[in-house]
Amino acid sequence: MSRTEKRILWGIGVLIVLLAVLEASIPQPVDWSRSFSRHHRKPYGAQLVYERLGDLFPEVVPVSDPIYVAAYERLLHADVADQPVNHLFINSVFQVDRTTTEQLLALVEEGDHLMIAAERIEGPLADTLRLDMDRRGWGFSEDTTTLRFLDVPRIAPGAFRYARGFPGAHFTRYDTLRTRVLAVDGSAQPVLLEMGLGKGRIVLCSAPLAFTNHHLLKDRNAHFMAGALSLLPPRPLHWDEHHKVGRLEAGTPLRYILSQAPLRWAWYLTLALVALYMVLRARRQQRAIPIVTPPRNASRELLGNIGRLYWQKADHADLARRMIQHFKEELKMRTHLRTFAYDQATFHHLAAKTGLPGEEIATRLRALERTEQAAHLSEQRLLDLSTELHDLRQLI
Repeated sequence: MSRTEKRILWGIGVLIVLLAVLEASIPQPVDWSRSFSRHHRKPYGAQLVYERLGDLFPEVVPVSDPIYVAAYERLLHADVADQPVNHLFINSVFQVDRTTTEQLLALVEEGDHLMIAAERIEGPLADTLRLDMDRRGWGFSEDTTTLRFLDVPRIAPGAFRYARGFPGAHFTRYDTLRTRVLAVDGSAQPVLLEMGLGKGRIVLCSAPLAFTNHHLLKDRNAHFMAGALSLLPPRPLHWDEHHKVGRLEAGTPLRYILSQAPLRWAWYLTLALVALYMVLRARRQQRAIPIVTPPRNASRELLGNIGRLYWQKADHADLARRMIQHFKEELKMRTHLRTFAYDQATFHHLAAKTGLPGEEIATRLRALERTEQAAHLSEQRLLDLSTELHDLRQLI
């Protein structure tokens, strides 16, 4: 291993240590995303809520399977009326297909109790229960939301305040013949409904954020949560963990790795080390390509030396004749001129090749002829000759 490779490895090691120290010292921001999951302790998770449900119900059973799996087994092999349970669904949106809706309502008709807390209840279930919901705008409410129970009799006294960011979802349509409004918001819009269906009952709440860790610990909002859950009888509670936010996302190991900061950094560093190993390995395997020095342009150096010699001797006329002679050879080669002479045949040939008038060509070449025949030339005239030859080369 070369000295350079050792320095690179030492640098990577120091970088890893510095990143670990920085990651450990930087305070993690509060994750306000919603999950309503019993596995999350973040504000809008439900781990603390799930742990406290044991104070209200004799047994709490987490359910990770779709509704139709447990419903099919209970309807086919169990007597639901003899062993009724409570079903609790908490999510931003609750929407199931028609088959699941029929099985869920069949369980309620046989004696189960159902509670759904969601800002939007859509699909066949909403159609069957004749439900419509609305919310104040598409984002979060900018004002403090107040929820309170109605005197039917009142489940819990007082008003429960929820800070800004609490969605103002409420029910706009429901079956008034079999539905009781148990709680309203500050605008007197219903947020908690109870309706009967067969031997069981259905409780609907449009404020799922009230059933999260944050509001369990906020002021006295735990009383609203306990009052709403008290509408369910003291029997085993099935906690839904399937219909949650992000449940339909791919649960691959890589997604979990990228969701955890330590694992994410470990993954990135591993990829960087693999890439570095591939680069160094390829460098060691390939044969070194020698550096070839380009050959010197000796002719150009010779011309430079000769030019400086003529310039030091101040023999401008001889240098001008050599420049004109070189230009003639170049002119013959580029215009396919057999012989060069200051005559009409040459003028007409060059006029046809360059597209310039014959008089202009004749004037330019006559000037070259006079310069070529001059016995002495000044330095300024030599510079003017260089410019003239350059212009003629551009024309041809």
